[in-house]
Amino acid sequence: MHFNTKPFLFLLISVSFLSLTSCHLFESTIVPKSEIVAASKWSDKDQYPKFGSCEGLEPEEEKECFESVITSAILDYISEQGWIASANIDTEVNLNLLVDQDGMISMSSLDAPDYVIEAIPNLEATLYEAINLIPQAEAGVKTNVGVLVTTSFTLPLRIFAQE
Repeated sequence: MHFNTKPFLFLLISVSFLSLTSCHLFESTIVPKSEIVAASKWSDKDQYPKFGSCEGLEPEEEKECFESVITSAILDYISEQGWIASANIDTEVNLNLLVDQDGMISMSSLDAPDYVIEAIPNLEATLYEAINLIPQAEAGVKTNVGVLVTTSFTLPLRIFAQE
């Protein structure tokens, strides 16, 4: 049997050439952690979460409108509860909130002094209930990658109560 080596040699050279010229397809790119952190930070170009009622405003006004809707909803709910404090209080607490990628708003924590929690025992539960009644928002957008993101922010609340 006679074996023709020309097609075999051509095939061998072609495969070798293709494998040598396509090595870049197998190289991994390592992105430094500092670049990832920098690209992940919130920038002025990113879109803050918003409510439909805040559409069409300038970015800073949209943010203020968003916070105003949340604050009003919380204050309206609290005023319906008829809180009774066991001590005089005049302080500020911080309500830490999350808006997830679906626009759902939740309370991640409440930063309040112990004496406030003792004077108003149902404070945290009431705030939790108030936040659960806030309508769904539109999630924030990290515009440099076009991805909906979970956004956290702190809402300061002034508590003034007399026994």
